[in-house]
Amino acid sequence: MGLDGRLARGALGVHELEGVEAGRERPAEDVEPQAPPVLGSCGSGLDAPGPTVQRGRHDGAERSNGPRILSNQTGTYYNAPVRRLWRAVLDRVTPYEPGPPLDALARELGLPEVVRLSANENPLGPSPRVLEAIRREAARVHLYPDGGAHALRAALAARLGVAPAQVIVGNGADELLALLAWAAFEPGDEVVVPQPAFEPYATVTALAGAAVVASPLAGYDIDLDDVARRVGPRTKAVILCSPHNPTGTVLRRAALVAFLDALGAEGPLVVLDEAYRDFCDDPEAPDGVALLARYPRLLVLRTFSKIAGLAGLRVGYAIAAPETIERLDRVRAPYNVNRLGQVAALAALEDSEHWARVRALVIAERAFLARELAQRGFPAPPSQANFLLVRVPDAEGVRARLLRAGLLVRAGAALGFPDHLRISVGTRDVNARLLAALDAGPR
Repeated sequence: MGLDGRLARGALGVHELEGVEAGRERPAEDVEPQAPPVLGSCGSGLDAPGPTVQRGRHDGAERSNGPRILSNQTGTYYNAPVRRLWRAVLDRVTPYEPGPPLDALARELGLPEVVRLSANENPLGPSPRVLEAIRREAARVHLYPDGGAHALRAALAARLGVAPAQVIVGNGADELLALLAWAAFEPGDEVVVPQPAFEPYATVTALAGAAVVASPLAGYDIDLDDVARRVGPRTKAVILCSPHNPTGTVLRRAALVAFLDALGAEGPLVVLDEAYRDFCDDPEAPDGVALLARYPRLLVLRTFSKIAGLAGLRVGYAIAAPETIERLDRVRAPYNVNRLGQVAALAALEDSEHWARVRALVIAERAFLARELAQRGFPAPPSQANFLLVRVPDAEGVRARLLRAGLLVRAGAALGFPDHLRISVGTRDVNARLLAALDAGPR
């Protein structure tokens, strides 16, 4: 049985329906006591009339239904248990709403195109070498990929100065977070997460049965002192993000080292999500990989989605102690990263010039956009990512106005920051278009 099956099996439960009536009652004499068991479908709710799932045989069964109220359309009049199919925790999980495809949105708005500045995507796209690698590999998509991503892991290890056994590749950083939850989190565990933050941190924790312990941001920054105060005997992990999503702010290396030292050798796992680190130019920002030798319970997450422009292929990776990687590998699906994603990531690593070009453009345009927005009365905290979290009066009205101009930005309210918009850094042409739309005012 696969992992999904084991998780689902552990969540099954049984409900008892008391006095569930069918849509039409029949006299007791019409009931056939020797009828075979019936497997029906549940009603739309626990109080809804309709057929129920019955266990055992009618003959010889003890009837607990005193008033002999019919419980289903077949005329059986004893209470019948109903099997719960779905985990109760799902009622507390809000599905991610990606919105309509860009082409459909453009048609709806009557525009030739919509530029997406809501998803923190690469403004230049992938390297030409990546496109060529995908073209070469396309004819082999009928073959399963390398299940261990050996070539990609070796290339990453060489680039980062670690052993291949310290690297695991996933279908985006989201899958790596799920692997961590499956491998480490159990009911009764606590996971400390600064909030607001990237939504999957809390989602994977809840699905594993663990509890999120929220540490509120200090303004736009992670408060490591507050995080430390919330670590207790039941804390299984702490999840940090630097640069932080959705604010773009970074931890300071000295503060992070002091935090890790205070946790001690027997402390919880510490996940450091560095999805946006390639856009950092702050010399005080930490390099999680450089800290691994000193802190074996540290797990660093990175991705090809941002700097390499491979968001559509979903390639992320984690770097940690070999023992940690081995545990994550036990719950990893055999072919979790597709062929095209693997060759594209390898080609991206080989094109260091494109990597540097994207980094330089984002850093320069981030400064330009932040300055121009601030001059218009729209300030943002200092960002080290490829986006800005901008304070905007009437944020939802401004967002709607930008959308009518063909520019899609992210509502800050959905990220825990009302009166803000999160805006991805674009090329100079796109950024100038954004500023012009703001200058045009309401229409």
